[in-house]
Amino acid sequence: MSLHILVAIGFAALAAVWSFPLVLHLSTHLPGSGIGDNAIFLWNFWWMRTALASGVGFFHTPYLFAPVGADLTLHTHTALPALVGATLFGRLSTVTALNLTTLGSLALNGFSAYLLAWRIVHQRGAAILAGVIFGTSPYIAAHLNGHFNLTTAWTIPLFALCVVDAVRGSKKWALFAGMVLAATAYIDYYYVVYEIAFACSVLLLTARQWRVELRARPPYPRWTVVLVGAAIAVDLAVLVAIGVTGGFGGQVGPFRFSARDVFNPLQLLWLLIAIALWVRFRPRLGARPCEGWSSGRAVAAAGVMLGVFFLLSAPLLWNGLQLLVRGQYVTQQYYWRNAPVGIDVLTLSLGNPFHGLWGGALQHLYTRFGIDLIESGAWLGIAPLMLAACAVRRRPGDPVVRQWGMLGGIFFVWALGSHVHAAGQNTGLLMPEVLLRYVPIAANARMPGRAMVIVYLAIAVLAATSMAQIRWRRPAVALLGMMALVLADFLVAPFPIVSIECPKIYEVLRDRPERGALVELPLGLGDGFGELTPVDHRMFVYQTIHERPLVGGLLARLPANILTTYQDDPLIAGWLRLSGARPDIVAGGELPDATLAGQRMQADGIAFVMLNRRTASPQLREYVEHVLPLALIAEDEERALYLSAPIDNARTR
Repeated sequence: MSLHILVAIGFAALAAVWSFPLVLHLSTHLPGSGIGDNAIFLWNFWWMRTALASGVGFFHTPYLFAPVGADLTLHTHTALPALVGATLFGRLSTVTALNLTTLGSLALNGFSAYLLAWRIVHQRGAAILAGVIFGTSPYIAAHLNGHFNLTTAWTIPLFALCVVDAVRGSKKWALFAGMVLAATAYIDYYYVVYEIAFACSVLLLTARQWRVELRARPPYPRWTVVLVGAAIAVDLAVLVAIGVTGGFGGQVGPFRFSARDVFNPLQLLWLLIAIALWVRFRPRLGARPCEGWSSGRAVAAAGVMLGVFFLLSAPLLWNGLQLLVRGQYVTQQYYWRNAPVGIDVLTLSLGNPFHGLWGGALQHLYTRFGIDLIESGAWLGIAPLMLAACAVRRRPGDPVVRQWGMLGGIFFVWALGSHVHAAGQNTGLLMPEVLLRYVPIAANARMPGRAMVIVYLAIAVLAATSMAQIRWRRPAVALLGMMALVLADFLVAPFPIVSIECPKIYEVLRDRPERGALVELPLGLGDGFGELTPVDHRMFVYQTIHERPLVGGLLARLPANILTTYQDDPLIAGWLRLSGARPDIVAGGELPDATLAGQRMQADGIAFVMLNRRTASPQLREYVEHVLPLALIAEDEERALYLSAPIDNARTR
């Protein structure tokens, strides 16, 4: 048996142990401490099976946001894993298929990083260590809590393995790179953006040798020093004044000024410091062509890679183009101050918040500082970071060390976000990521902290390089010791899992002969930018049982046409108001009477209403139980199931 196959089996076993006890509950539980985003990925697997069975396209579903339906092109659809779950694991339950696919992805994460490191260092033990570091990293642990698209990260090391040779002109590796990039498009939008950015970075680092030159004693006018120093002094005085007074304002002649918080003065202070450093050292970026580099071969290889990518991802790209034409392409609008937060630099020193033993205490610390546990953590591990630092220190001129060190640095700066945050506070220090919102397509990869996936890969490769280059007295003992240190740091077992339970009332709904959509009240509506009304994610689990189209739902990106249709429908708009929608989302107005409500339900194809009596407001309960033309057909301690009925035959309660 090939040694690579044995290593793959080893990573599969590691995935099962690392995520334990998931392997013991494959058919009844999902990873995560509660029902949330994990239910959306369960729905993806169910919809893929439903679409294949009915012979319809996967990327548009009538089962969400009835009666409009929803386009899934910009959704976290995980089409490739869902296809595996519907075919290779098609005879198993949807929950089991999702869990097995997730475990397979965890194993592939480590194995793919191992293959990348093996190609670089040609030492199996060091390559296995790289796979362990990447495959069990806190980044993977964070997103195993529900973002199963982001735990499917194995395409990134595979793409890196291919693209390093592709940018040197290898058409064979360019072909493979295009295939991996296309596969990534059917997994996660973010990773496509990262892989393209990674390829561009590798191209620049391969084509040129870059260096930064500092002029220690540059000639500069004395007035520049005085001017910058005075500006810094004034800004510091403003910061002190704001701290003492809590903010101030005033007017000088026709000019009004206001300083209510320290954010803008902090931004200005960092900018002035940057100007002062530039004046003092006058840095200059230099580059010279690398020996043996051929731009012609690189262009030809890039053409192959992009051609294969466009060909294989054509269904997604065509759908995306149609969204643009119809004006339904959605991206977040934000400004510098309210941009999504990246990693928090304090987390570089706090430890692994998902550790099976002390993770709980660290999570309380995250909460105390207001740090997002999933998106803002950046614990790199003690042993991996020490090995990576050793590689950079001992062999700074090594092409592999230099390239992967710079790649890790580029994506670390990306992960910091538009401003550096420390202990939950915005320091005001602007970063290059602030400009990303002006870049089409890439702007939709709005959560900067997710760029840490490349940082962990770079750390893994550098650690493997260090492990392979150091002359250990006892190599096997050193390898086992390092691996033990990494696993002791990155251990997450027992990982939280949540039971998938479905009330019997949904089985009653499934067995009803009437056709039509279901509306769950309160009506949940939202997208990746936020909820317009509270969304009970359990409805995605329940839909896999009753298999009825749903009014409302949640997508990663909610097209404007869906919200417009709901706002224009008096009944659905009324449900949204009674479910907690803000006045700027749904304008006020009278609720439809029984006659109009019955007509709208018939026009919208709504046959069933499921009222959650525990979460519904008194006004919503009153409207459903005493106004709507409904017939009660089942109830339990929490819910009541109604059938739409003619007004004269309706039985309300």
